[in-house]
Amino acid sequence: MKAQIEGREVTTEDIGSPVTYIPRHANGDTSHPDCERGNISSFTEDRVWVRYRAATGALTPTELLVWG
Repeated sequence: MKAQIEGREVTTEDIGSPVTYIPRHANGDTSHPDCERGNISSFTEDRVWVRYRAATGALTPTELLVWG
């Protein structure tokens, strides 16, 4: 399955796009203090790396990401 965020396939145009990581315990609440905003740094067929505060991207499960 291709990498998707909120049902939309990630493409090369999405590199640098903002996303928000919502941990499972936040129950979908984007205002939860443990949510993190970052930018897509790279992706493969089925995986997405997000650059949060570090210089390199972190592999992040796409089901825990939302756009913006």
